[in-house]
Amino acid sequence: MTGKMISRRWFIGGMAGAAFCARRMFAEPAAAADGAVMRLGVLSDVHLKNPGDEGTFLKALEYFRDKGADGVLIAGDIADTGRIHQMKLCADAWYKVFPDGKAPGGRTVEQLFIYGNHCVTAWKWGNAYKNNEEGAKAEAIGYGENRAKCWEELFHEKWEPIWLKRVKGIPVIGAHWEERGKGIDIETFIKDHAKEIDPALPFFYTQHAHPRNTCFGSWAWGHDDGRSTRALSPFPNAIAFSGHSHYTLTDERTVWQGDFTSINTASLKYASLDFSLRENAYQNNSSGYRGEKRKHLTGQLETGNSRQGMLVSVFKDRVAIERREFIRGESLGDDWVFPLPLAAGKPFSYADRAKRRTAPQFAAGAEVKVESRNNDKGETFLDVTFPAAETRNKCRVFEYEVTATLIEDDVDLVQAQRRVLAPDFHLPETPNGMPGRCTFAAGELPLKGHYRFSVRPIECFGLKGKAIDTLASV
Repeated sequence: MTGKMISRRWFIGGMAGAAFCARRMFAEPAAAADGAVMRLGVLSDVHLKNPGDEGTFLKALEYFRDKGADGVLIAGDIADTGRIHQMKLCADAWYKVFPDGKAPGGRTVEQLFIYGNHCVTAWKWGNAYKNNEEGAKAEAIGYGENRAKCWEELFHEKWEPIWLKRVKGIPVIGAHWEERGKGIDIETFIKDHAKEIDPALPFFYTQHAHPRNTCFGSWAWGHDDGRSTRALSPFPNAIAFSGHSHYTLTDERTVWQGDFTSINTASLKYASLDFSLRENAYQNNSSGYRGEKRKHLTGQLETGNSRQGMLVSVFKDRVAIERREFIRGESLGDDWVFPLPLAAGKPFSYADRAKRRTAPQFAAGAEVKVESRNNDKGETFLDVTFPAAETRNKCRVFEYEVTATLIEDDVDLVQAQRRVLAPDFHLPETPNGMPGRCTFAAGELPLKGHYRFSVRPIECFGLKGKAIDTLASV
């Protein structure tokens, strides 16, 4: 069944057939040259707004087409401000690369898209709605019956809050974003059809928000209320893709494996800076710790220079996920490989991976430098700069801990400590990496005297390397 919403009767009968077909599919020689039996392109948070914004999206679709994708999944936030014409940019790009939903040669490529919160609620944000309410409603995907009408006219299939499609015999379930308080009924959907899901084979699920307490843990920005975690926990063969947070695929916490597997899909627009208490991230982060009111002095990073997605390949004995950056067309690291059946082990559990991590380290001879400067108000600032730490055993630096310690008499007394994200934490790794920087105001160090400024590299699971330091007077 191609690109059509299924009925419950079809699902119950079809899933039995799907399980039979899938067993044959896994038992017979695969058509792909490398043995893959199915491939999915995976994206999220495309945030199309104006004509011309679709350039990177087209590049990603073309990459998936050329790699033999059998379907493309988008985990929400396709339209940036929830306008129908923005969703049309997506549909036009889709049919440009896959006319009638097919690749060259006639291969069917399933369209596996869902609405995100921007798609259905962002039309009410800002002055565009307030200044022209009726006009905004007419163009709003999320107003009245527009979400169904828009979907059916642009993608030529029935819109339903939750859908199921099969890609080369493998089920893919998608749940659209619903207004707060309504929620998606994934628990009922999964319970109704649990017996039709073959536990020996993987199946895929997508929603916009991360399932609660999975990838990135309880602190993650943008997780749901827990219903998807409850629904999927009985199924170790489930792989859930979710977006919303924009967290980068270079962060190994993107993959969580517990009762099921949960994977952050990153963003095709920009990498998130939602990391509280980092000096070069968002000021006074609203999604994490909110007690810090001190102004950050280190400049905020630019992360719109990385647009990311994944290519998922299902083999008879494994699922492999390629991470890709689409501006540069480069890999973001080694593929993540999940042995099948998924229930047999959890190589991507946080606890096990944390034990196997190695701390990044500075190269021999690496130096910290401290430079003093004054602004036009006569205020004094201290800029601490340092080279990039080196990757160890494929564990790259994620951030740095910068400490200012008073050294007087026989006492060393910490006066201030900061965290800064590595400037290229979200980018493909390069041989040398980008140097780091952290700024202190002299007023933040009220005790004047001799100081040691030290810097420690930290990988994404929190393992710290050895510090380098220098002495300076304040």
